[in-house]
Amino acid sequence: MSETPLRLVVAAYNEAANLEGLFAGVEAALAGRPWRAFVVDDGSKDDTAAVLARLAARLPVTPVVHPVNRGIAAVFLSGLRAALAGADADDAVAVLEGDGTSDPKLLPVMQDRLKAGDVDVVIASRQVPGGAYRNFPPKRLLFSVVANRLLQGVCGLAGVRDYTIFYRLYRAGPLRRALEANGDAFVSVGGFACNAEMLLRLGPYSRGAAEVPFVYDYGLKKGASSMKLGGNLLSYVRLFRIHAQAAKGR
Repeated sequence: MSETPLRLVVAAYNEAANLEGLFAGVEAALAGRPWRAFVVDDGSKDDTAAVLARLAARLPVTPVVHPVNRGIAAVFLSGLRAALAGADADDAVAVLEGDGTSDPKLLPVMQDRLKAGDVDVVIASRQVPGGAYRNFPPKRLLFSVVANRLLQGVCGLAGVRDYTIFYRLYRAGPLRRALEANGDAFVSVGGFACNAEMLLRLGPYSRGAAEVPFVYDYGLKKGASSMKLGGNLLSYVRLFRIHAQAAKGR
């Protein structure tokens, strides 16, 4: 029986300069392992569409196009739903950033950890021994460290220290059930806080999470970040409010 493909969801907004390098890394890291990528072009204004067309002509890459920029929450919904279509319950669905900072070399390690069968999420973590931030802008580094400390204290999910990282592998069955149960509210807070919200929404359907060390090198990224600190701060406030209301109702 042949191995089912690892399904990759790649978030891309103005990533023309990064996508070819990312997929060269994917090809090298997953040599001998089947994979398929769903790249969400979130209304890019550069040559992202042309680069994706070239990649799709020679690789198992499927563009998922937003004609206008809709934000990261919509990217997650579109990408995950595309990846889950036709997936078996035990298939792995990975989420990566299109800017090249999600090092594909870690994919086999994460996939093998998920195959161990005792957890339903594997997180590429900067918060465990061996993980680290590298070449991070000071403001973004401070925001990430503080947000993760607060989320650890407030949410307290077993096995999770890095709540804000995009780079994860999910087991398809629990992920599908959580998406079907929550609908678009799976990422209701918007902004980058929906990374953490997805873990909270997935909790009732999952056997938990494990983390593998990840060195996040921000210097690999070409071009400016699309992250807006003010808007994301508000999304974290909404997340804490939702979590507090849920805790009160239990």
